[in-house]
Amino acid sequence: MAGRRRGFGADDDARPSAISETELIVSQDASPARVEVLESRSTTIRHKRVYAAGTFTLLLVAALVLYLTRPQPQPPVPTAWPAENASVGYGGTLPVHDDPTGRTADFVVSVRNQDRVSMTVIQITFAYRGLTLRTEPRLPLPVQPGQTVRIQLIVTAADCSGIPENDALPFVDITFRNIRAIGQESEILGDRYTLDLHRAMTAACRRG
Repeated sequence: MAGRRRGFGADDDARPSAISETELIVSQDASPARVEVLESRSTTIRHKRVYAAGTFTLLLVAALVLYLTRPQPQPPVPTAWPAENASVGYGGTLPVHDDPTGRTADFVVSVRNQDRVSMTVIQITFAYRGLTLRTEPRLPLPVQPGQTVRIQLIVTAADCSGIPENDALPFVDITFRNIRAIGQESEILGDRYTLDLHRAMTAACRRG
């Protein structure tokens, strides 16, 4: 019986040894599976990052294309010369009360700005060297787009020898300015102005 016990003891020693080998094999077999799971998760994360980066790149490219292909604003139309958009008209005469000599007349002209930008009336002059002129209001006078201003031309006959008796087409020179340039325009104010000027100068110079 003692021999059987030794034999049994020998079997017991063998069994734990066999079990340890099996556990070792299982442990060794399990390790790659765990590594494989970790690698799979890492690959998934990388794929998500690559997808996100690709999506961002596509959105950036799309935004750049939209920016480059956007409709371009039309260049602004250049402003015309100031006199081209100034409309000058004659408004008649006004009585003069503070001239005891009777050598002064008061004519009214209107200036309308038909441009889309502001212009300024810089100066108004007569071609006759025998006349002196002052304006009311005083110049320069700004005129806003679409605005019409009235200007009194207060004229005094200083030297009748320098004033023609029969000028069929009297005119005034008006200097305008806008953001583009300064320009002078000779304005013929029509038959009514011609008649009023002739009457005023005839009275001022005691003619007729």
